[in-house]
Formats: sequence, structure tokens, C-alpha cells
Amino acid sequence: MKQLIFLLGFIALGVFASCERDSTSLELPNTVKVDGLWEVIAYNDSMAISTPFSIQTLTRENSMGRDSLVIKDSQNEFWNFQVSSAVNKKLGAFETELSSCEVCEEQIGIIVSNGKIINNDSIHFEIKFEDDETPFANNYIIKGRRVKG
Repeated sequence: MKQLIFLLGFIALGVFASCERDSTSLELPNTVKVDGLWEVIAYNDSMAISTPFSIQTLTRENSMGRDSLVIKDSQNEFWNFQVSSAVNKKLGAFETELSSCEVCEEQIGIIVSNGKIINNDSIHFEIKFEDDETPFANNYIIKGRRVKG
């Protein structure tokens, strides 16, 4: 009888330990790595309008305690811009309805839409600028691949 109680206790301990292991592994969220250095090309419709240039992305916590994504043309090859947008790390998605350029002397508006990180190695987003010939008229498509980060 003692052996049966000992065996049942041992089995219960094993079940309890395995449940603990499973519950912690379920709590770890899968997130897409959005930070990095990217080599991209700008397109207007399907026509390339730039040579390859680098952009830097970096997440940071905003004043409301949520993550935001900073997107910056690292070399000012395409457009002098740095903008923050909302980011969903779980989906690798980012966008902003209207943000101000963080490196411009004037408060130039920038809209980022349909932003996504694909398979952790590709980036794609659309961007419009208030200081374009006709404000916000051109929808530039930026896409490329991760080179670092």
C-alpha cells in the first residue's frame, strides 16, 4: 500500500511539473524583430525612383508606455526624414495617421501606412510627405531587405 501511495505521489508530481513547464512556454509571445538596418528602394507606383539607400528602424517606448517605431533615412539619400509610428511587434506591422518629421526644421507631416516586416528579413511600407510638390499627393512605396540587426 505504501508503494502505491508513493507511486501515485510521484506520478502527480510529474504531471504537476509538466503542466508548469507548458504554461510558461505558452506565456512567451512570438514577436517579429522590427529593429534593424535595411537596404531599401523607393518606388512611385511600380517604377523605382531611387538607388538603394539605408533606413534604420528602432523601437522605443512613447509617453503612453507603448512601443513606437522610429523610421529614419540614415543617409538622407531619398528624403530627409525621421518619423515615429505605432508598431505591433507581434504582427510586425506599423503605421501612423499623421506624424511630424523629427529631424526637419519645420513641422512637416508624414503618413506611414501598410508597414510590415516579412519573415524578419524584408520590410515594406508606404509613405507620404507634406512637403512634396503637392502635399501628401504621392504615395511612395519603400521596400527592401535587412542588412543588419
